[in-house]
Amino acid sequence: MSTTDPKEGRSSGAYEMDGQRVGSGPMAILLPPDEVVWHEARKLIVDKNARVEDLAVCASQDPVIVLELLKTANALFFSGGRHAIVSARNAIVRLGSDVVLDCLATLDERKKIEDEDIRYWVEAHRSRCRRTGILARMLAEISAKTLADECHTAALLLHVGEMLAVMHLGTGYVKLAEELSRSGVLYRLANDHRFDVEQVGLTYLTRSGIPQLLLFAIDRNATSKSPDKTVMKPVVSGASELVEAFDSNRWEKLAPGRTLPPKSALRLLGLQESQYLKLYERASQYLYSERDEEARRKQKEVALLSADTAAATPVVVETPSAPPAQPPSFQSEIELLMAAAAAHQEEVIPEVEEKADEFSLKKEKKPSIAPRVDAPRTISVPESKHAGASTKINTIVTALEGATSSEELLSSLLDLLVTPGPFQKSALIVISHDKKNAIVVAARGPQIGNGQRLVLEDPLSPLAQCFSKVQSFGSVMSTTSPFGSRSFAVAPIDADHDTPVALYADCGNNSTITFEARRVFRTVVDVLNQKLPLLPGGIPVELDETSARD
Repeated sequence: MSTTDPKEGRSSGAYEMDGQRVGSGPMAILLPPDEVVWHEARKLIVDKNARVEDLAVCASQDPVIVLELLKTANALFFSGGRHAIVSARNAIVRLGSDVVLDCLATLDERKKIEDEDIRYWVEAHRSRCRRTGILARMLAEISAKTLADECHTAALLLHVGEMLAVMHLGTGYVKLAEELSRSGVLYRLANDHRFDVEQVGLTYLTRSGIPQLLLFAIDRNATSKSPDKTVMKPVVSGASELVEAFDSNRWEKLAPGRTLPPKSALRLLGLQESQYLKLYERASQYLYSERDEEARRKQKEVALLSADTAAATPVVVETPSAPPAQPPSFQSEIELLMAAAAAHQEEVIPEVEEKADEFSLKKEKKPSIAPRVDAPRTISVPESKHAGASTKINTIVTALEGATSSEELLSSLLDLLVTPGPFQKSALIVISHDKKNAIVVAARGPQIGNGQRLVLEDPLSPLAQCFSKVQSFGSVMSTTSPFGSRSFAVAPIDADHDTPVALYADCGNNSTITFEARRVFRTVVDVLNQKLPLLPGGIPVELDETSARD
């Protein structure tokens, strides 16, 4: 067990990067597993009907669990001179259910993190590991499909050094993280604390028996003896670059059609434009859904805490005896949180007995008379190398300059996207509170009308998840398109409304969206989201009361 005391700021005793393992310092830290993932893995391993793939997918959500599985599977007793194990699935197959169960039991014995601030940053880097692993698999499926498992595992372990930094420095790390950006924290760690997170992480993984193939993909200075494995390094680095851009609000700078930074690892992969477009759309869907899920999880935790606080009030209630509660599974924990959130909502707002306005379109809502942001009205328009797209973008932006309210701005934009814009149809779509329905509140073009309601049956559809998607080509009618078009464009906009609002456009149900139209849409949405907070008002609702209510 580690002697690290996070509240003291760092572990007692010095540590050596190139020396032998000592009893203190970052090399002695035993990282705790993700409790939710651990419980789900524990449930799957004892379920005789569960598949190995299900357990592997679950375990791959936590670098600590994967690290323990690889460490055990590659030990001499289990390897027996055979090939090194580089994925969670192969580790589970080699170890068998009994040994995997023992590994999980060992992880459960590790000391939990009591300090909330320290736990927050450990979980932040755990999330970075998980997302980097998923994106590395996406990249590998395009550029190195046979190495998808290896790339996923290597990327999952990429930021273990930062988790160790939090555990080792404790409150000292928290102070740095609250004051500086991630790059600033890494600089201060290296200079003030002699803690190179990359080198510490590599040393920790090496001493844990992680195979050289995975270490090569993480170590920027390492070289591979197998030329066919060289691609792993840019795949892992490119996945980390994507996650870093998303977390630092620079996601649009990596959008298709824009020039990648000179030192970008994504350049080394040589992806075609259609491949990069597909990658960007899949990555957007995943990252935004992860962000929304994280926000929902935090809201449920707050609701559960409030419900527990309310239950703690001294009210005498006689209840029948019940059997002892069993440890909750992954699914039951989610159901409990949702139930608590629903109960809390009913307790806070007891007067709402009738069905609420699911789209918040009631006419009596008081309109906004002031902008949401008090800032200079300088709007940056991204440059486009395509002459036709640049002309249309400048025409649309110039025509919108005179708008004095967000309603006027959005109504004019719907017209301009159709004429002189490159689209046949445009629409403003409002999504319901539960993201199961949507309604067209303003539309332009044929075969689309105000008041048209949409049932969002697919929870991963662009409208349900409120993320950007541009599908340029299609041989059949798309199931993800709100109106069945083979090619379409949809993006959330920063409108002052209680429920999500999306801008939609297509070039007809049987036509394709050209590269010019795609650039126009992405750029216009970017400019629109810059300008909307600077204008008073809400959204144009071009439908009668009956349509809004039905």
